Amino acid sequence: MESFSNTYSTYNFLSLNTHTFKYRMAYLGAFLGAALIVIAMAVDLFAKDLRFALESIEVLYTSNPTHWIILTSPFFLTTLFYSMGKMIGERELKIEQQLQREKDQFIMLERYIAELENGNYTASVSVDFENRTVAGQLEHFRDKLLEGKSAEERRAWENHGLASFGTLLRTVSNIDKLSEEVIRYIVKYLSCNQGSVYILNDHNEDILDLKACYAFDRKKFVSQSIGVGQGLVGQCFLEKETVILYSVPQDYIKITSGLGMANPSCIAIVPVKHNNVVTGVLEVASFHRLEDYQINFLEKVAEAFASVVLATRSNQDIKRLLEESQVHMEELRSQEEEMRQNLEELQSVQEQMMRQLGENVHVKNQLEAREKVLGLTTILSESDLYGTITFVNERFCEVSQYSAEELIGQGHNFVRHPDMPSEIFERMWKMLKRGQPFQGIIKNKKKDGTHYWVDATIVPVIENGKIVKYIGARYHIKDDTHAQRLFLRQLNTLGLLSPAVV
Repeated sequence: MESFSNTYSTYNFLSLNTHTFKYRMAYLGAFLGAALIVIAMAVDLFAKDLRFALESIEVLYTSNPTHWIILTSPFFLTTLFYSMGKMIGERELKIEQQLQREKDQFIMLERYIAELENGNYTASVSVDFENRTVAGQLEHFRDKLLEGKSAEERRAWENHGLASFGTLLRTVSNIDKLSEEVIRYIVKYLSCNQGSVYILNDHNEDILDLKACYAFDRKKFVSQSIGVGQGLVGQCFLEKETVILYSVPQDYIKITSGLGMANPSCIAIVPVKHNNVVTGVLEVASFHRLEDYQINFLEKVAEAFASVVLATRSNQDIKRLLEESQVHMEELRSQEEEMRQNLEELQSVQEQMMRQLGENVHVKNQLEAREKVLGLTTILSESDLYGTITFVNERFCEVSQYSAEELIGQGHNFVRHPDMPSEIFERMWKMLKRGQPFQGIIKNKKKDGTHYWVDATIVPVIENGKIVKYIGARYHIKDDTHAQRLFLRQLNTLGLLSPAVV
């Protein structure tokens, strides 16, 4: 930008005298023409040994006609130099105009980039910008930035919603009360207008009972039940698939407000299922069209709600069985035969528990085996919030050639290879401090000074909404050529690779 301004200033200085330059050139031509006349006469007078007088000059013009031709040189040279000055002036004017146009184009481009830096992703390249190819590429880049920002906002919105919903599920244990809180939360978080929750009847698996509703006329829905397979709600339960309606029939549902009633623009009916077991249906209605990410959020919420419903029902069944067992125990005190039967049932339950215990041991052994395999194949480490190493596994020590005692207490830059650009680690820390995982190709240094490549994934561990430590998993890339190719691709993606290398 500074070089461009200096060049423009130089040409601008020259252009200030462009309109007088042609006249100065004309004066110069006239002067040279007059000088030529004087020089020609002086040379001829000297050659003929004549003194400088009018009579001698008259003799020269009489004896040598060339002097008459030279006499026209002031006019000829004046015209010639004037034309040259005019041509040079016009060229300078064109250069000035071109530089001004390029400066205007550069200013338009600079303003557009400043808008993007300020987060204004609705800005467009000026229609006066001449290079439309570059303008198209810049606007495509803007669209990519806007798309990335929108995706990040949607992920943050979804994560926050799921976290808040998880807290809600842990605070309420009663199904009826929980259903009310769930549908209220969903309708408000999705900015919908109405909602209802249907749960499978405890005693009749062909009936769905309305457990809670939000913003409906409650008198209309008191004790309402829907058969499995009946209507859209019953069909959704039967098919275990989400139903989305954008063209809502006039008599299907009405959203009521203080100004009257109107048809919703969108209805979402989602099965409440966990591990493919359906326990109910969520239905929400809205004046605005639900986006795909909102529907995906609704399905995840329904799955979490289903797991709680199943767990609660399981607990209720266990509680009911315990109550029945107590009644039976009272009866068995007076009936020996019934007591024996109950003892046999208890023995059966004990055997089942033993089988369950055996299965738990089997699962535990599998988990230990997987952990052992992970320790043999993966370079693992943990660090505190400042990057200080607090744990390394044997694989880490084996690849880096350092002992655990040498590594623990050191920063991760202890094994960082000097060839690694600092921009990658600055990007890594920014992502980690935002609670986002980082993944990339890293070149580390062994104890003997040689290097090794790893495909690293570092994840922040969050407890109670705060990051408490970082866990890193790395896979050793033994093919040096392949690792360098992946590393260059990473640099190119991050914009850290120079054009010459590309």
